[in-house]
Amino acid sequence: MKIRLLEYHTQTTVYENTYGYNFDINGDLEESKQEIRTENYQVNLSEKWFNGIHISTAEIITQNAQDFYYESSQQHIGFLFCLNGSISYFNDAKTKHLLSLNHNQQNISAGQFNRVVFNISGKASYTYIQLTESYFSKVTNQCFIEQNGLTQNAITPEIELLLRTFEHPNYNGRMKRIFLESKIFELIISYLQKKEVAAVSIKEEDVRKILFAKQLIESNLQHPCSLMELSRKAGINDYKLKKGFKTLIGYTVFGYLYKIRMERAHYFLLHEKKSVNEVAFLVGYKNAQHFISAFKKHYALLPGSLNKNF
Repeated sequence: MKIRLLEYHTQTTVYENTYGYNFDINGDLEESKQEIRTENYQVNLSEKWFNGIHISTAEIITQNAQDFYYESSQQHIGFLFCLNGSISYFNDAKTKHLLSLNHNQQNISAGQFNRVVFNISGKASYTYIQLTESYFSKVTNQCFIEQNGLTQNAITPEIELLLRTFEHPNYNGRMKRIFLESKIFELIISYLQKKEVAAVSIKEEDVRKILFAKQLIESNLQHPCSLMELSRKAGINDYKLKKGFKTLIGYTVFGYLYKIRMERAHYFLLHEKKSVNEVAFLVGYKNAQHFISAFKKHYALLPGSLNKNF
């Protein structure tokens, strides 16, 4: 089992490593860190792997737009997260554009990224988590993931915080492996929950109305509608809205409102460095203390600590 990273145009090897079949190892955990510098780019790569799992985080800085070729000798189920910058992916001959991921976007797929060309201009970083098909089947009792094309989805704050733990877990040896695998389980559960919701059949007309209600919630956090107002504006009765919203979105109407408020608050605090009082107002809390309590309950940390810790 081998992974290689090359300069696409010159076919110069940037990095390569050989692993056991399905990333099998004899000990608890294998790790590697590499820093590659050339006149045109710098690659900082960190890897962790053990039976069935490979976790890599890379930061790539280029002087100009640079094409890289990535090749894995085995097909895997991949969870790809763009943490910063922008990355465009093409087939191995670079004749077809497959996907572009921007900051805070993710893609989950099976086998599409074992041979790809990707382009980076400036600075970008990503985390790529690979699960072998046998490992995924063992823990989920599913043999495959349906391939419905390559898509971009936003990384939720919960997943963003989870990804941060991969780089600096406060454990060693077997405990470190157990910790990392527990986080992999969280990712799998998150994926399977979304997959189950998407599989539920709802009338197309009702789906459109429910999604419109969802947009109304997202666009008016400061003055949210009551359930009756929301159903009237969406053109669907309140019972269908309640039942369909939970089935399609995975949350109750007001549970989703709370979730979006917390996610927007997290973004404002972490990325825009707004004050706690300002964020409380922006996401619809008249009382900042009520916001602080809700945020602490949701994320298990105080909102003001984001600026200090991250």
